[in-house]
Amino acid sequence: MRTSVDIKTPFNQVSVAGYDVVVLGAGPYGLSAAAHLRGRGLKVAIFGKPLSLWRDHMPEGMLLRSYWWATSLSSPGEHYDFAHYFQEHGQTGYDPLPREVVIEYGLWFQKHVVPEVDETYVKVITRENGQFQVELIDGRVIQSRAVVMAPGLHYYAYRPDEYRHLPAELVSHTGDYNTVKQFTGKRVIVIGRGQGALETAALAHEGGADIQLVCRQAIYWIPAPKEHLSLIERIRYPQGGIAHGWFDWGLEHRPYRFQRLERSEKDQILAGRGKHGPMGAHWLRERVVGKFPLHEMQTVQKVKESDKGVQLVLSSGEKLEADRLVLGTGYRVDIRKLAMLEPSLIAEVQTYQNAPVLNTWFESTVPGLYFIGISSFSSCGPLYRFVVGTKAAAQRVAKGVERRVAKIR
Repeated sequence: MRTSVDIKTPFNQVSVAGYDVVVLGAGPYGLSAAAHLRGRGLKVAIFGKPLSLWRDHMPEGMLLRSYWWATSLSSPGEHYDFAHYFQEHGQTGYDPLPREVVIEYGLWFQKHVVPEVDETYVKVITRENGQFQVELIDGRVIQSRAVVMAPGLHYYAYRPDEYRHLPAELVSHTGDYNTVKQFTGKRVIVIGRGQGALETAALAHEGGADIQLVCRQAIYWIPAPKEHLSLIERIRYPQGGIAHGWFDWGLEHRPYRFQRLERSEKDQILAGRGKHGPMGAHWLRERVVGKFPLHEMQTVQKVKESDKGVQLVLSSGEKLEADRLVLGTGYRVDIRKLAMLEPSLIAEVQTYQNAPVLNTWFESTVPGLYFIGISSFSSCGPLYRFVVGTKAAAQRVAKGVERRVAKIR
């Protein structure tokens, strides 16, 4: 049971609910963390719209690039993974999974494992005298010994400076939509070569848009997996949730080793084998190549508003006109974009390239403030850019929070 106390403010009397830990975010990482925190007997409050990234920021008809078996959320006992979901629904797992199935699974998990999710938005998080105070937009105040930040990708949408001068009706990000119907009959230029850019372009084209795609480098298409691997091939390239091979297998099965490396070693990995840069799923290729113009190996030299919408000048000298520009430029962690964290609190968090510096428990330099998911990948490893990393992160952060709460009780 949660505890309550009353504190007086200059204007009214506010009921303050006390918890061991508050989880911000109800996506795969937030839900999994809440499940493992509850499993350790902690008093947990979790805020966010379940699967909001998938429901509000990914387009209808999208297919998942990851394997279905690597897309499970995590809970103690692992009784609510994707395999159990398919079993309960009389189905067999398959790839690629539609976005809608991922959402249905996530809501099924939430209903059974974390039913107490509060969808009220958090207004501001502050810290004083070793305690966190979480103010909600409806005026409620939550006091907690720890906070686990699991914000969605959409907070970190990367919009290059060269497009910032354009009005919102001319330029947007792939993460701004859960449908591409608004592009029907429009001329649209998509910038980027990652899965988000490629699939948005394909869906919009199939929906009746006039699409062109521009990218700085050639598109890399992930090879289709072999149906049958020899014993030697299985030994040389073990199957991993991110990709095949010993490196990615190691990230998944030794999930905390990266955290102990020196910064220079981490940077080398994140710029090399662990980069997992822009690429397209093999099954998407036939929906892109030959379907609409691809301007590969081209940079945008100039972009401006025109009488007909927006005009781009490419490095080849070619000029392109469109009604709208869509940025498939991915995501970059910058905790300054997390407006719910009070500025003085953010200032206390040590960062590296705008990402929080975390210890082996996913804890920042502010005691009791934890970051998981993509916010943690710079310190903790590339595994945590993917759903397959939820189990390792949730188990670790739950143990870390339990240790901290036990010390201050």
